[in-house]
Order: sequence, then C-alpha cells, then structure tokens
Amino acid sequence: MAVDYNDLLYEKAQKEYDDLIAELKALPSEQVIERAYEKVIKENILCILEESQRDQKEAKALYLEKYPLDRAYQDWLKSDVSETAMLRDSIDDTAKDVVKERREKQRESR
Repeated sequence: MAVDYNDLLYEKAQKEYDDLIAELKALPSEQVIERAYEKVIKENILCILEESQRDQKEAKALYLEKYPLDRAYQDWLKSDVSETAMLRDSIDDTAKDVVKERREKQRESR
C-alpha cells in the first residue's frame, strides 16, 4: 500500500497543534492572550490540512519539515495577504446586509 503523505502530514500537524495547546495551558494568562492569534491561525491551517488534499510531492515536502504547522504559520505572517482587508470586506458585506434587512422590516411594518 502506498504511503499517503496527506494523512501523515495532518497527523504530524495535529500533534504539533496539540503540543502548542499543552504549552499554552501551562503559561500565565497574559502570555496566552499574547499568543492567541498564533493559536487561531494554526488551528485554521490545521483545518485546511484536514479538509484539502495536496499532491503527494507537496504533502511529503511539508511532512518532512520539522514543524510543518509552524512553517506554514511563519510563512503566513510573511505573506502579503491581509486578514484585516478580508475582515474589512466581511464587515462591509454585513453592514450592507443589515441595511437591506432593516429596509425590509420597515416596509413590512408600513
């Protein structure tokens, strides 16, 4: 049977995440708060690894990293992708939806 590096990668990243959680639980609350962003982003990366499939070459390369989850996190921190921009777009969409809902409620109450 062929080795599925996606499964191995996910298992390794899950262990890395579990170790992070154990580490955070041992820290004072102030330090946990300071590292909350890291926890959330690593959790999101882990979910993506679980839900998606990489080709075996990519999955193997990531699996062979000592800490694949942290590598992905560090690369995320260096990326040009702005989570703030995505959140801004989401808030804009929410505001538009709320305006639309309020208009509809006003029409219904007339």
